[in-house]
Amino acid sequence: VALSQNRIAPLKQKNELIKQLSKKVLKTPWALLTLTNEGWCVNAGIDESNANGAIILLPDHPHTVAKALQKFLMQYHSLKRLGIIITDTRSVPLRKGTIGRAIGYAGFESTKSYVGKRDLFGRKSRHTESNIADALAASAVLVMGEGNEKSPMALIINAPIHFVSREKKHSPHELTLSPKKDLYKAVFIHAARASHNISKKKRP
Repeated sequence: VALSQNRIAPLKQKNELIKQLSKKVLKTPWALLTLTNEGWCVNAGIDESNANGAIILLPDHPHTVAKALQKFLMQYHSLKRLGIIITDTRSVPLRKGTIGRAIGYAGFESTKSYVGKRDLFGRKSRHTESNIADALAASAVLVMGEGNEKSPMALIINAPIHFVSREKKHSPHELTLSPKKDLYKAVFIHAARASHNISKKKRP
């Protein structure tokens, strides 16, 4: 999707673009941890892999693209129900490796709430909400791969999702939380202070 939008740039512009696309940047020994409209991610989602010496940026308006793909494919194949997910990868705190995430989607409810529902022993859930879009994205990326597999698309059949009407538009912020409400808020505050102190010590 990013390539179709010509979202590529010379490698030398990487650091400049990371700053432009980020609300906050924390230095780490491995990469820059950045806060963007998509949440926390590495290097503002800018990728060097499979870019042939250049860099690839995240696509523009992925939810709009997902909606357009859904509309076209439903008409072309005479489908009554279809969900679309545009994926990227992310790192999870204190876990090895990367997993898939949804950066754009259309056609289905992105979350499933268990709030107020009872578990096996009758206890009511107070907070649990399942992230359907990211769970499906993770399974799709596992099949597509992240190297030279040349599998840019995966088809998920009989997923336990709730389809929505063709007219429904998803907000780009459905799956994002304000940093003030994030469970890991204290961790990021600590990291930001540590990064600031390190940068101050390095000044002549």
